[in-house]
Amino acid sequence: MAANGSPGPQIGDAFGLQLSDAVRLRRPVTAFVERSDGLIVPSGSAQWLSGEQEWPSAVRDALVRARGPVLDVGAGSGRHSAYLARKPMQVTAMDTSELALGICRDAGVQETVCADVTELEHRLRGRPLFRTVLFLGNNVGLLGSVTRGTEILRQVHAVTSDDALIIAEGRRPVVGTAENRAYVERNLARGRLPGELLMRLRYGTTTTHWFPYLFCGPEELERIAKVAGWSLCDVQDFHYPGAPSDAAPLSYTAVLGKQDG
Repeated sequence: MAANGSPGPQIGDAFGLQLSDAVRLRRPVTAFVERSDGLIVPSGSAQWLSGEQEWPSAVRDALVRARGPVLDVGAGSGRHSAYLARKPMQVTAMDTSELALGICRDAGVQETVCADVTELEHRLRGRPLFRTVLFLGNNVGLLGSVTRGTEILRQVHAVTSDDALIIAEGRRPVVGTAENRAYVERNLARGRLPGELLMRLRYGTTTTHWFPYLFCGPEELERIAKVAGWSLCDVQDFHYPGAPSDAAPLSYTAVLGKQDG
């Protein structure tokens, strides 16, 4: 219940509903990200509708290195999964949203798994080992924190071949506003990374549960990955369309391989 006694938002698949409306209407629709300190910002869906010709060149360059079988973590609309499936490669799309996975299947991805990233090893145990794991669409954020991120990447290590690669996309934290500076200061005071967030997605009257999310640079990603048995092989910075070209890029792709031994 809200403070005035009226019903609050309903817990549900806000992301899947937003994505389904965007696909049905064939145009971007807007949800809202609510951070644990009360900050609310819009979250559009244009990137989920884009074809490969609209992707940043850094993403296309990284995907050249993909080899099947492929696991696409947080697959969303399946744009990267479907692109690789057309190569063709064997691709499994994983997401927490059944609505999103239905869109993946409509896009041509035959194998889907509805699971949280923290259940990855349990849900994929016994399957053929993956040679490529995607964390694209800024899905480095799903790592959430140092401890959670190391455990997730340890699970990825367990379900992949010796020559496996992780192809990931991350985003550095932004500190430019008073609200963000205060949030970062609270994180640092508690021994957390600056870009650790607790947030939820709201679309219409539906909201997800609260979940951890991480904005971090390649150096922080490397420290998290190393403990889980991964080495950072390559980083490419890039701007998303519409970002000021003279500003330092916030986004990057990262390729990680298994450590020797």
